[in-house]
Amino acid sequence: MESRHMAPVEIRPYAESDRGLTLASESDPAVVGHLGGPVDPDTAARVHENRIAAVAAGDLIYTIVPEGSSEPIGIIAIWRSEWDSRPIFEIGVMLLPQYQSRAFAFRAYEQLKPRAVERGVTELHAFPSVTNKPSNLILRKVGFRRLDDCDMDYEGRPLRCAHWVLDLTS
Repeated sequence: MESRHMAPVEIRPYAESDRGLTLASESDPAVVGHLGGPVDPDTAARVHENRIAAVAAGDLIYTIVPEGSSEPIGIIAIWRSEWDSRPIFEIGVMLLPQYQSRAFAFRAYEQLKPRAVERGVTELHAFPSVTNKPSNLILRKVGFRRLDDCDMDYEGRPLRCAHWVLDLTS
């Protein structure tokens, strides 16, 4: 992807003021359709609180804001997780529908990757739904290697996912 043709973005640390973004994204079928579908407001509020706690614990959770705007359009995050009984760092991104397929996720990733390396993250894992073609495509474009398919869950809902990995040391 050639970044000079894409709209510039900035990423800002996720904060209490981002509750509305989480409520909007978690309840929108176009955003979470590949994650089992929309959740109710109480579950979305719990997701927000979990993100606030994760930021406080050191996870890298950011809002994505187009240049020239003050309103966030999505979230990109790297958080501690576990896979195959070992600790890993997992990456994920969510964009409001009107901003999907416009390279905002790619641009946000360009900014988040060096911050992860700076924090000592040496490998990233991603687990998009096998049916989420745009997410799987962007992972391939930024250099992730697809391993195999696996069963995961999102907020207690089962998902069939593609497992991707990226070595950040090379």
